[in-house]
Amino acid sequence: MGETFTSIFNAVTNKAGVKQSEVHENLEADDMIFYHSLRVDLDLLKKKPKLQTIHYILDYSKSLR
Repeated sequence: MGETFTSIFNAVTNKAGVKQSEVHENLEADDMIFYHSLRVDLDLLKKKPKLQTIHYILDYSKSLR
């Protein structure tokens, strides 16, 4: 069951297969409002850590092995 869900999920979220314009064409007004409000909230959660922070995390994870 997990593999079926994964393959379906990958097919739906494949960026090469889904064009951004096609997604917007199929949305109604309420759906567009929800999409834009959700996109704004997700953009606020996006983080860009410093390269040094990434190296600290990688070094720590390697030390646990």
